[in-house]
Amino acid sequence: MKKSEFRFTVAIITYNIEEYIERAIKSVINQEFKDFEILIVDDCSNDNTINEVKKYESDKIKILKTEKNTGTAGGPRNIAIDNAKGEYIIFLDGDDTLYDNLTLSKINEVIGKDTPDFIYLGYENVGQGNGERISNAENSTKIARLTCDLTFSVSSRCWNREFLINNNMKFKEGMYYEDEIYSLKATILSKTTKCADIKVFKYYRNRKGSVMSAPSVKKCSDWYRMLAEVMDLYAITPDEYKTYLLSFIVNENESIPKRIRGILEALENGEKIKLLPKRNYKYRSFFDEENKDNNC
Repeated sequence: MKKSEFRFTVAIITYNIEEYIERAIKSVINQEFKDFEILIVDDCSNDNTINEVKKYESDKIKILKTEKNTGTAGGPRNIAIDNAKGEYIIFLDGDDTLYDNLTLSKINEVIGKDTPDFIYLGYENVGQGNGERISNAENSTKIARLTCDLTFSVSSRCWNREFLINNNMKFKEGMYYEDEIYSLKATILSKTTKCADIKVFKYYRNRKGSVMSAPSVKKCSDWYRMLAEVMDLYAITPDEYKTYLLSFIVNENESIPKRIRGILEALENGEKIKLLPKRNYKYRSFFDEENKDNNC
């Protein structure tokens, strides 16, 4: 295990965001808490992103690149984990920003002298579907997060690097919705977590050229790939939590066709993907009386 040289590593993932990357970098540089490094991992941008990033390169701001464009954030994030020197990692998409200049100070206070595996935090939507997601003691228990996670965004958590490395926490590469698999696996494997009603970043939803708003058939197929990966997590889930993961799987299985229909409609009409409905799953026993006749 590499020695931690910083309290935080802020890993910024970039791809063709020359108009936005300076905003993201400055949101970190301007933090009042200064014990951090920035790792910028570029997914082979073909615009002016790299030139914009190089303006800030220093001992504390390093630039890394994927060997070829991976198309999703998973590969660049894995590179960030392998190269991070911070005790804790915060993932930030290059078109988003840390919430304000006190963000790292607030998170540092929450961690204190403890060493939680990760901290559940929140964020603010800016643009389509303005709103916020806030973590609290009620929605951040292991049962609550397995039944219906408040948000699967890995950027809404602050991650203990040692926990990620010791548990071989790697993102699925070249696949959409990798956050869902990653966050569920982390919840299952976690021993100690914390939560705080701190908004860690601002999520700018309506950016022109955003990968997540562009419809594609691959996104439809990746919904089912994601669900298969989640099902595989059942084997590593402690017995006392298996029923809650099953409940999520049942609910997610019924929700996916509606989500795919929205993507296909956007593809057919040449539109952006509309805001998908927020999950509001309730616990369901796969073996309850009302479902018995439908079970195999």
